[in-house]
Amino acid sequence: MKQVTLAVILLLLGGFSDAQQPDVRVQLWTLFQLSQIELQPAGKTNLAWSDGSILQGKPTSIRAHGDTVEFSGHSAAKLVVSGDFRITAARAPAQHIHSKVEVSAKNGVLQVIASLPVEEYVAVVLQGETAGNMPPDALRALAVSIRSYTSRFRERHKEDGFDFCDTTHCQFLRLDVQPDVSAAVKATVGALLWDRGRPLAAYYHKDCGGQTEAAAAVWPDQQSEALISHADSYCVRMTQPWRSEIAQADIERAMNRARLQIPTRWNRINVSARTPSGRTKTLQFSLGNSSGVPLSASSFRFAVGRALGWNTLKSDWYDVSTQAGHFIFNGRGVGHGVGLCQTGAAEMARQGKGYREILEFYYPTAALGRSAQGIRWTVTHDEAFELHVVNSSDTTTARPTVRSALDWARQISGLSLSQLPVVEVYPTVAMFRDATGEPGWVAASTRRERIRIQPVSVLQGRFESVLRHEFLHMLVENNAKANTPLWFREGLVVYLGGDPPTAAEIEMTSEQIEQIINSRSSQADLRQAYAQAAAFVGRIDREHGRGKLIEYLRSGLPAESSN
Repeated sequence: MKQVTLAVILLLLGGFSDAQQPDVRVQLWTLFQLSQIELQPAGKTNLAWSDGSILQGKPTSIRAHGDTVEFSGHSAAKLVVSGDFRITAARAPAQHIHSKVEVSAKNGVLQVIASLPVEEYVAVVLQGETAGNMPPDALRALAVSIRSYTSRFRERHKEDGFDFCDTTHCQFLRLDVQPDVSAAVKATVGALLWDRGRPLAAYYHKDCGGQTEAAAAVWPDQQSEALISHADSYCVRMTQPWRSEIAQADIERAMNRARLQIPTRWNRINVSARTPSGRTKTLQFSLGNSSGVPLSASSFRFAVGRALGWNTLKSDWYDVSTQAGHFIFNGRGVGHGVGLCQTGAAEMARQGKGYREILEFYYPTAALGRSAQGIRWTVTHDEAFELHVVNSSDTTTARPTVRSALDWARQISGLSLSQLPVVEVYPTVAMFRDATGEPGWVAASTRRERIRIQPVSVLQGRFESVLRHEFLHMLVENNAKANTPLWFREGLVVYLGGDPPTAAEIEMTSEQIEQIINSRSSQADLRQAYAQAAAFVGRIDREHGRGKLIEYLRSGLPAESSN
């Protein structure tokens, strides 16, 4: 029989309902090509690099020299700064940092990447996107949106070595967070919006102009029932129309800079297609009454924004007219219009709506929670168990394997269940991780009569062995007396599974075993603790027989066995 692997042994720990997510890596000063920054300690600050570490108490200049970083007479490929400090640079806003920052260089340009805990990142984005100028429940609603967006699009810049930039391309941020913003994040800590078992792509914008936009109209690959177009009576009360006048020469300059093709002798811009919400989808650049050249409205707006300023065209919802070599854009709304409208959300909060109501209004069908919600299961009923799958094709493989594993666990243990077990087979590791809170290397999670397990395709040949272990765990817990020691229950599962890892010659006490398990120690200590627990159970089995093991499980251990 196969040796029980560490990953399976660690399943005995149970689920982490609020698993710690890794820090979010954010590139600072993305739009600035900086070759020098100034470090100003505000408290205890540490500078570390490959050759040493300095506790810094005075200002320091950090410069890029080719692909290396120079500072305080030292040179390194990467510098890590931690503690409490400010970083300033010419032409760039100062940043007050309370966490770790990595500074490297490439071709004479510094790259500054901050590592922020998830909730701290949500707070600095909420500060950047709102400046704190929203009612409390609107801030809470937007905090949930930001957290969901972060979870959905994490590692957006993975190939660049970080998760997000600090511009509106990802999420805009400000590191100096106001108390109202911190309170909004704390009030919603961990809460996400879920769309069919995945964190929702929870887009948000400044002002929808009275009608939100469907995500699919802007990003065709983001179709969702939670991101549809609908009327917004709250924004209508507050939205303000806008007008922009742009000279033809400035438009040509913006198009050339963005390398967008338009006719050489054009003098007209017409709206040739609109989205269902009424926003401009396609523009036609032409000379007189000629057919002209089509151009997407979003490409046009981004080109104009980069060249002439982002407030020149505030949205894609406008009409165009011509006047003496200038083009007049009369529009409404600010931003893409998808998801939560900040103007409308603020008005809802002023009218007494709670943040849950705001989220429900702007993201209909999305589920709010800390673990995966809204998963569309296909349920198969069996006289011995209930099988839930998302991919119906998994039923063919999973159903006979679940039955085989359950029969084996019942036979090897001699135990039975008081309730019908439920097995949930997740289609992706990410969905399993989101639903259980377990790290990705844990194969399954069992809570009472419910087993949640990673995809069949991921576990492959391990699928049945993992299920056997989980059913043993379920049977043992279902039959255990309330005060049966943890070390005995866990050791029994490993022992019954067969061929547990070899315990060290130096034995642990039962108290030491339980302390290691409860403290979630290192993998080496956990392996040894479970091996020792299984060895104790095996000793009882050899001295008293299998029947006594089951008797002790149901009735409790006698004092001499407990010691």
